[in-house]
Amino acid sequence: MPGKKTVSMQDIADELGISKVTVSKALNGKDGVGEELKQKIFQSAQEHGYILPDYGQRRAKKVGIVMSDRFNSGDAGKFYMGMYEKIIAELRKVMCASMMITPTRESLQSDLDMLERKGTGDGLILLGILDRKVRDAVDAIPLPKVYVDVYDVTHKSDSVVTENIYSAYELTDYLIQKGHKDIGFVGTVGGTTIITDRYLGFMRGILETGRAPNQEWVIPDRNEDGAAIELMLPERLPTAFVCNCDETAFRLVKTLKAKGIRVPEDISVVGFDDDIYAELCEPALTTVAVNIEEIGKVAAKRMMRYMERTRRRPGEVFRILGKIIYRDSVKEIKE
Repeated sequence: MPGKKTVSMQDIADELGISKVTVSKALNGKDGVGEELKQKIFQSAQEHGYILPDYGQRRAKKVGIVMSDRFNSGDAGKFYMGMYEKIIAELRKVMCASMMITPTRESLQSDLDMLERKGTGDGLILLGILDRKVRDAVDAIPLPKVYVDVYDVTHKSDSVVTENIYSAYELTDYLIQKGHKDIGFVGTVGGTTIITDRYLGFMRGILETGRAPNQEWVIPDRNEDGAAIELMLPERLPTAFVCNCDETAFRLVKTLKAKGIRVPEDISVVGFDDDIYAELCEPALTTVAVNIEEIGKVAAKRMMRYMERTRRRPGEVFRILGKIIYRDSVKEIKE
């Protein structure tokens, strides 16, 4: 293809020794092309500056990715920024543009005006927990939506989340297998659907031992807007805690150490997400690694399908399996 001013689908097909139909399917986000071949097609298109033509019926799709402004910087933002990068990488593969929007209560009206302006966007991906007022306002925008790492409580749009219940159950069962009988949970139950799911997995693990969860050992970690609150420890402590996320586990370990309580010698702690806090924590946290790459792929694919189809149907929930990462924050208790 050297020397050509413009590149066609047929040029890409000839270079790779495949049909033009296969190239078209891949570049337009259609099914029927294997992942390895799809990557080769995308790479060739990018190297030669190929742009999907406009036949008078197609225009470039634009997706707004809405994320809380508190995830814009700092350690807390690295997890969601990693997820954001995976999503936009998948959108680029189908020549779909994206823009990040981080509305606050102060900027909400101007952000909404921009999103609702004709031609500004074709769909929205809501990434993580938003301020309640912001979330309600964005929910009302009449654009296709996909929710990532959070459920759409209206069930009108797709949600892509980690498989939380079973993963939290596995964490709890791991502690039980290590000899722990008295286990607490750190997280504001009902604060988010994600936390509630993880609590349900924790409860399942406890109930299978024939015991009931001790409510004194269920410790809130945030307020209704998602902001962190002080962890209030009970006078009598369990031998282990399951935390709803690594940031909370990190704060719990600091709180325990401030009271002279060692981890894991005195109390074992496990987290969830395998984000930067799992590595910053001393000792390093046993946790569940979220499959960010697969979440990004599924979210982008569902967004494209929503934008292509005019007929709407009830939303689906896509649960992506995580994987336990075993580190140094758990001590085995011997009878």
